[in-house]
Amino acid sequence: MNPIPKRLKKEPLIEAIWQLQFEPKPELPVADLLPGVLYSALKADHPALQLHRLPAADIPTLAAQFDANLRFAAKFRMEEPGSPFLFQVGDRMVTMNCRKPYAGWAAFKEKILKLAAIAENSGLVPTPLRHSLRYIDLLALEPPPDLSVLQLGLQVGQWDMAAKPLQMRTELPDGELTHVIQIATPAEARLPEGVLQGSVIDLETFITAVLPGWPDVRAQIDQLHERSKAVFFQQLLTADAIARLEPEY
Repeated sequence: MNPIPKRLKKEPLIEAIWQLQFEPKPELPVADLLPGVLYSALKADHPALQLHRLPAADIPTLAAQFDANLRFAAKFRMEEPGSPFLFQVGDRMVTMNCRKPYAGWAAFKEKILKLAAIAENSGLVPTPLRHSLRYIDLLALEPPPDLSVLQLGLQVGQWDMAAKPLQMRTELPDGELTHVIQIATPAEARLPEGVLQGSVIDLETFITAVLPGWPDVRAQIDQLHERSKAVFFQQLLTADAIARLEPEY
């Protein structure tokens, strides 16, 4: 089994996302109130923070509640020019995204805990339902759609799918956790250095059971991170792929 690196010199990660899903108080328009609370609190660390209204904000809350595609849609986005971090808020969700360049787990975790504390102390999010860590990587070790860098075997009848265009999604149980893996090849990503082509590996990890309360959110952060890394390095990437990404142990 592949050892897990501390970091990669050739980092394929293009975005890391922490998402919190919750059930709001029925009498409060959380998506209208929470952005202001978060904006005021986050300005301390991000003085040039900007608040943007998203198209989903024009959809009536009642209509979004009964549409699975809109129920957890973001209505507002907050970001600071030049910072890799951005924050999103909806009727039933809050996310913190770290775009490329990745700030590292220590800095990312610190931001997560601060955001969770702000949401908890606001009094607008009494019941956290689920939180997850999601990592989106763009692998360009081989020309897409070549997926030989992955521990993936897939065949349709007589066709070997290892070098065919592919889009797939699967959910894998892992004890009390679930991993959602999405793979798309070929794919493009618009990054600060330009448009890059490769294969997208999207890995989301969450605790399967409904959360009892806020203390569990804080207690589970490291567990989500460690299990997600284990899946990526020990179950998805080949040993050769890890070596070519120049790992540091």
